[in-house]
Amino acid sequence: MSALDTLDLETLRTALRARPELITGDPELMAAIRAADAGDSVVDLGQRRQKKLEKDLRKARATSDALIALAKANMAAQAQTHAAVLAILEAEDLSALDHKLAGRVAGALSVDAVRVFLEGHSPLKDADAILGCSPELADGLLGDDSERLGLVNGRFADALYGPLGPNMRSEAIARIEIGGHSGVLCLASRDARAFTADQGADLIHFLARALERRIAPWLRS
Repeated sequence: MSALDTLDLETLRTALRARPELITGDPELMAAIRAADAGDSVVDLGQRRQKKLEKDLRKARATSDALIALAKANMAAQAQTHAAVLAILEAEDLSALDHKLAGRVAGALSVDAVRVFLEGHSPLKDADAILGCSPELADGLLGDDSERLGLVNGRFADALYGPLGPNMRSEAIARIEIGGHSGVLCLASRDARAFTADQGADLIHFLARALERRIAPWLRS
C-alpha cells in the first residue's frame, strides 16, 4: 500500500483550498502539474511566458555586454589619443615633432603610419611625417567632408604612405589648416578593422586640432 492510499483525499482537498500556496509556492510541483495537464493540443501559456522572459533576459545581457565592451574600447582610444597629444606637446621644434609623429605618436595610437601633409609647402627638408603635397590633396581625399574613416583609398595609398602603402588596409583622415596652408592628417593601419566608417571622428578631430596649434607657431617663425 502506498502513502497516497492512506490519505484522506477530501481532507487533503480542503487543506489545499485553504492554503493554495503549498502548491503555487513550489516551482517543481507547479511544473509537474502543468506537464500533467498539458496535452499536444494544449498551449501552456505560463511556460511560454517563462521562455520569452528567459530569451529577453539573454538578449538584455548580450546588449549589456556589448555596451560595456564599447565603453572599454572608447576609453582605450581616449587614453591612446591623450598619450599621443602629450608626445606632441613635448616636441621642442618641428624636426623633433616630425620624429615623434613617425615613432612615439604612431606607437601610442597603435597605427603603422602617421602623416601630416601641407599643400604647397614643405617645412622640413628631410622629414618622415610632416610633408609637403600638391594643392587640392585635401579636397581629393575628403571632398566636402572634414574627416573620413574606413578602408584605404588605393588611388592615394602610395602617395600618402610611400613603401608602406600596399600594406595599409584602413585609415583615418582629417582636414587641417595651418598657417594659411590647407592639408590633411592621415593615420593608417595594417588592420582593416582599425578604422571603420561607423566609428566616431571625435578623437582624430581632436588630434588634428592639437597638431594645428602646435605646428602653426613654427611655420610663422
